[in-house]
Amino acid sequence: MTLTYLLASILAMAASPSPALGEAFPLRVGESLRIEGTDLGLRFTEVARDSRCPTDASCIVAGEAQMVVEAVLDSETVEILFRVPPAGSNAQTLAGFTLAVTALEPQTLSTRRIDSSDYVATMVVTARSP
Repeated sequence: MTLTYLLASILAMAASPSPALGEAFPLRVGESLRIEGTDLGLRFTEVARDSRCPTDASCIVAGEAQMVVEAVLDSETVEILFRVPPAGSNAQTLAGFTLAVTALEPQTLSTRRIDSSDYVATMVVTARSP
C-alpha cells in the first residue's frame, strides 16, 4: 500500500460519519468510515464474488456473496473476507472487536446484473466480551 493511498484512506475515514459500537450502519463499496471512540477504520473494497441464489429462482444451493473489507487499526491494514449467504449474516473478529455483516443489498435477481457500485452492506461492530 502506498503512503498516498493510506493518507487518502485516513482522510476519507475522518470525513465520513462515525457510527458507535453496537450501532448498525450502511457501507457502500468504496466508502470508508471510523468507528466512534475507537481506532478502528473500515473500508468496503469490493464484492469479490456473488453466487447467492436469485430471489426470483429456486436453487439447490443457496450460494453466498464474498465481500472484502479493509480494516485499519493502529496504522495496520488487514483485509477481511466475509461470506454472506442470501438474507443472512457473517461475523469476523479482529483485535477485540466483532465485525458483523447483517445484510448485503441488493439481493440478486435472475433478470438483473448488479453493478459493483450498487452494493451496500449493513454492518455492526461490537467490542468482544473479555
